[in-house]
Amino acid sequence: MFRRRWSGLPADPTYATDLHDLGYFVNEDDEIRSLEDPDYYFKYFLTKNHRWNDRQRFCFNEAIGKVIRTRLSAEGLSTIRLPLGTPPNEPHVPISMSADLPAHATRVVLFFGETSQEFGVLAHRVLGGPGGINKGSAVSLVQALQTQPSSSDDDTPPGIIIANPGELYWWPEGRRGLTPVGRHNIPMSSAVHYGWRYDAARNAIPQNKDCQEHIRCVFEQVVEKLVNKHAKLDVVAVGDTADEVEGYLNDEVVWEKLGPRMNSLVVMGGFYDSADFKCDGFAKFLRERGRAYTIHHSPLDNLLAGYQGNPQSTASFAAYGCPTFSAGPETCITETMPIDVQPAVLPWLRQVALDGDKYRNEDHQVYGDDSAALPPGSSIPEADGDAPVQCWADEPSAGEDQEIVTGKVVDEKQAGKEISGEDEKMSEVEEMDLKDNQDENRQPTEEKQSAKPVSKPVPKPVTLEDVTRDESSESMGTIAAAEHEDEKNIVLGVRDMNLQQ
Repeated sequence: MFRRRWSGLPADPTYATDLHDLGYFVNEDDEIRSLEDPDYYFKYFLTKNHRWNDRQRFCFNEAIGKVIRTRLSAEGLSTIRLPLGTPPNEPHVPISMSADLPAHATRVVLFFGETSQEFGVLAHRVLGGPGGINKGSAVSLVQALQTQPSSSDDDTPPGIIIANPGELYWWPEGRRGLTPVGRHNIPMSSAVHYGWRYDAARNAIPQNKDCQEHIRCVFEQVVEKLVNKHAKLDVVAVGDTADEVEGYLNDEVVWEKLGPRMNSLVVMGGFYDSADFKCDGFAKFLRERGRAYTIHHSPLDNLLAGYQGNPQSTASFAAYGCPTFSAGPETCITETMPIDVQPAVLPWLRQVALDGDKYRNEDHQVYGDDSAALPPGSSIPEADGDAPVQCWADEPSAGEDQEIVTGKVVDEKQAGKEISGEDEKMSEVEEMDLKDNQDENRQPTEEKQSAKPVSKPVPKPVTLEDVTRDESSESMGTIAAAEHEDEKNIVLGVRDMNLQQ
């Protein structure tokens, strides 16, 4: 019999973990290009075998991770391991934070990315394609935040903490965490092995088994122990992690500790419904100092719904307990949202920091159309009679004054009345013209009758069905007459017999 040995299985492909050795370089635009042809970006499909392609992608991501960590370190961020005090060879999760965070920071920005991304990565499609490494990673976010003041009284930049909710699968051989996708692409005994099963004793990280535990660990260990107790917290969360962050803060015990320290909350692509709020303090904070961004076709930072949602439009799902804004028409997936909304989010974070405790969200109320909103204190004037107010072509933006909005409504109503009056006049003129045309074309009855030619009725052609129906009718009539005659003869014969007797 034939016997297959383990040594006969195809070997698992191996690749270098350096961009240059993989055949790529970083050009002057900070984009990763091919050494063979600088006009091309990263090439995933090396072969028709997906294992070879996935292994190359795994090593390519590891090489990019080295570049990102080096650049974050150059921006003044240091790496710490969670749980605190864990040795490098033990299961841990690396995060980055400002080196001078414990001593000087009066404002701290916490960033929580998606659970599907490696540490520091915002979007691989931007990082490894058009846009470049800084734009597709947290490096661009750190650089932008370092140009902002901490408050109106503190010109120093805020402290920064970058969490790592994606790499929570411990890889003992590599001594680092992996993403849910990356864990399937680690080196195997052969190219046809199925891979490793999840084993909590082998792959779980203490106090960071999942995203929920990681968020709790960041707040309870890093924020409470390493951050200045008087520092204000700006929290930015993306995708599924945003729901977990809101779920953690939506607790009376947690909010009692963190509520006074919270400065703002930005949710990008989250779906945490305000109907699930059970902490009144958190709900009030989100209504006054929070905002959400969602995928929508309207321009960037365009208001879609207030904190109660917008039940009169397609944005009725946006009942997130805070004002909801559009991420811009170019945003089609949550992955690119942290990149696309930076021009809107960063100025807002700056405004909240400068205004301090007196900042409050404007109480916008959205009506009808997805992109139409009235400023606080404004209302739509009622129409005369029962006629409804029609939406104008040039809808007011959220920043216009009440007089401008009211003026637009009045102008549109007046224009509507003028158009309605002109339509009535046109209808009368058209009716008179039609009547004159009918009088001109009308002729006397005698003339019409005399002029009308006499036409003979055209005989209807006889069909086979008609003939059959007529013959059938005649046959039935003959049979009925014969039967009636027979009955009559029988009755007469019986009467004669009775008379003879």
